[in-house]
Amino acid sequence: MDGNVCPLDKIYELAQKYDAMVMVDESHSAGVVGQTGRGTTERFNLRGKIEILTGTLGKAFGGAVGGFTTGKREIIEMLRQRSRPYLFSNSIPPAIAAAGIKMVEMMSATNELQDRLHANTAYFIKKMVEAGFDCKPSESAICAVMLYDAPLSQKFAARLQEEGIYVTGFYYPVVPKGQARIRVQVSAAHKQEHLDKCIEAFTKVGKELGILK
Repeated sequence: MDGNVCPLDKIYELAQKYDAMVMVDESHSAGVVGQTGRGTTERFNLRGKIEILTGTLGKAFGGAVGGFTTGKREIIEMLRQRSRPYLFSNSIPPAIAAAGIKMVEMMSATNELQDRLHANTAYFIKKMVEAGFDCKPSESAICAVMLYDAPLSQKFAARLQEEGIYVTGFYYPVVPKGQARIRVQVSAAHKQEHLDKCIEAFTKVGKELGILK
């Protein structure tokens, strides 16, 4: 919800100390975090050292359904036999599998989209902070614009949608009490004029609702 990244290096050290296995959900980080978008394990130079990785075929992978779990053959075989969500799920559509494979090929060929995404995110947060908003630091495509008040986050999001900006307000129990925010998802497909339009709408509504002077 904050766009931050867990301290996986410290978690890994503890796991080594206490002979534990680590599972990392890379749903938000795959294709985004790390020098080549390989996720949190790449960010902390731990590729191949984490026992179980899970992720989605949505988000950066472009699909609408499905996900994946990777790990040692023995772990995957056990999950195939014992994991209830796997046993009672249908196979993903072939087009989704093909889209996921294509995404990996694109990531392996160039960092262009990932670099553009991070440039867009940095630009958006910088301009929003300059406008007077409280935004959390982010290492992903998630930009949390903090409002702290649940009803205000809903009203703010509704007004933004009237301005042509589709965002959602998040409040308890999705986030801790008193930590309501609007979560903005920036994309590599956004051009600067798109981001500027969004920032202008935020500023307009922020002044209307007394968030900005």
